[in-house]
Amino acid sequence: MPRFKLGKVVALGVAVSLGIFCVLSLNVYQSSTERAGSQQEDSGLKDAKVKVHDTLYAQDDVQVVIGPPRHHKFSNVSHKNIPMFNLKQEEDDKRNGVAKPTKALTPEERELAELVRKGYRDYGFNKVASDHIPLDRDIPDSQHPKCKQRTYPADLPTCSVILIFHNEAFSVLLRSIHSLIRRTPPHLLKEIILVDDFSTKDHLKEPLVKYIEKFNGKVKVKRQIRRSGLTRSRMAGAADAVGEIVVFLDCHIEANVGWYEPLAARIKQNYRTAVCPTIDVINQDNFNYEPATDPFVMGSFNWNLIYTWRGVPKRIREQDVKDETSEFRSPTMAGGLFAMNREYFNDLGTYDWEMDIWGSENLELSFRLWTCGGRLEFVPCSRVAHVYRRASPIKFPNGVGKTTQRNARRLAEVWLDDFKKLFYSVSSPDIMKVDYGDLTERLEIRKRHKCKPFQWYLDNVYPEQFIPDEKYMLGWGELRNPDSKMCLDMMSKKDAQTPACLYPCHGQKGNQGFFYTKLMEVRHEDLCLDASESKPNAKVQWYDCHEMQGNQKWIHRGHNTLFHPVSQQCLERSSTKYGSPLVTNKCNGAKSQEFTLGGYSTINHFNDKE
Repeated sequence: MPRFKLGKVVALGVAVSLGIFCVLSLNVYQSSTERAGSQQEDSGLKDAKVKVHDTLYAQDDVQVVIGPPRHHKFSNVSHKNIPMFNLKQEEDDKRNGVAKPTKALTPEERELAELVRKGYRDYGFNKVASDHIPLDRDIPDSQHPKCKQRTYPADLPTCSVILIFHNEAFSVLLRSIHSLIRRTPPHLLKEIILVDDFSTKDHLKEPLVKYIEKFNGKVKVKRQIRRSGLTRSRMAGAADAVGEIVVFLDCHIEANVGWYEPLAARIKQNYRTAVCPTIDVINQDNFNYEPATDPFVMGSFNWNLIYTWRGVPKRIREQDVKDETSEFRSPTMAGGLFAMNREYFNDLGTYDWEMDIWGSENLELSFRLWTCGGRLEFVPCSRVAHVYRRASPIKFPNGVGKTTQRNARRLAEVWLDDFKKLFYSVSSPDIMKVDYGDLTERLEIRKRHKCKPFQWYLDNVYPEQFIPDEKYMLGWGELRNPDSKMCLDMMSKKDAQTPACLYPCHGQKGNQGFFYTKLMEVRHEDLCLDASESKPNAKVQWYDCHEMQGNQKWIHRGHNTLFHPVSQQCLERSSTKYGSPLVTNKCNGAKSQEFTLGGYSTINHFNDKE
């Protein structure tokens, strides 16, 4: 990786309507080492093999920072000391009456703090930190060392990279572009197509057009004339693509060295394979690049038809994983970052045009790939980092609930066969009021490709999937403490060894929907309520279900207590504050130990209620 030393500063002073940072200033850094990147000559080397080197393909020898001009009062602020805020925690603290001591701020510090808060509200991350970081920055090479020893065909297929944006932060979008230009072989990167999903922010209009002129036509902008959503915008971008492979990426990413070649090689080997890179993390608060510690995780889903992550099961590890570089099968994909052969993507039916904004399109494509003769893989040697927002700022014209429910119903009705009963049983009752539209075109795709039934998918692609049925379940619903009107809530946490917490009951299932099994587990997907200590106020956590009872056995007794035999204690709320953790204590019949289980001993939830 080259190192950079500070060169002279060139202030362009171009207004781009970025609030207090409305002047686009360029801090220019000269490279102390030459960035070389020569295009491989096509001399008929069909069978030749090449390694991916640490070559950086640069358009120029400058690094660019979007931030305040030199004379601005924030010009000396570093991204390392910019304040960070958890707006969700601030809101919970306000509800709970928690007043945290804060130091007195100067007027300038207050102004900067409010800019940071505005960035979180508008974009879901610390935009001010991003604006103070070079667009063409160096990042750590997160590939495993063995990836450097792998060779790839010299005649890999070309690609069109498609980025969809809607009111994205300027610096984050531009950094995505720079990383792709810098770390993709020029002869393989045909184009980057930016699809503007009807953005309203001024910096994404003329300033964006002017900025991408430096890439000499390699980067193009396509504008939607109305709000179309992720899937329709991706379809619009793919319709204009000329590369042999279409690569769909979010607009807040950074591609790492050698990200493309491992993906293209798998598609060249089997054009019916869709491939996903390993996703590193760009920290939403300080924009540090954080490599994924374990690339061997795969896509899953729950019966709410929500995408989840899980570790690669033993079956796939034994069959696919030979070393740290091995590609492996995945039942589903997250959907934000993947690549496919362009002709195969079109032949297989692209996306469901009737799915609005986003939601369920990733599972729909995953199920369609596997059941219709395709394949889905994760590729550890390909690394692309992604910013996970604290909260989504995206507005849904028809409301989040109605939009995502419509999309999920379309997915269930086309692909799940009789297993759609499970989906409806665990979903909000309101979902049956949502019209899912005409399914004729999607059902015709399934018929034309002779796609296999969903039972085949569960038997052959994902036999590890948890399937609740009458033989295993005693009930389904919320775990409620009536006195506080608080319910057990996953709090959007999907990882083991996280605290079990309470939140106000909302009656919509989802994060507050749990199975009570015949093994007397309180279960959410693959996680079970677990208590490992016998002391007062012992913590209760989520752990991977092991189906051996022990710490995960909870007896629901007649007077609405959940008794834990191992500790000889009862489940108890620790307080009435939002997000308060559950504990176990000696059973005393207090109202804080009363918990009702929705749907207990009522298995007819699994009957078809259409």
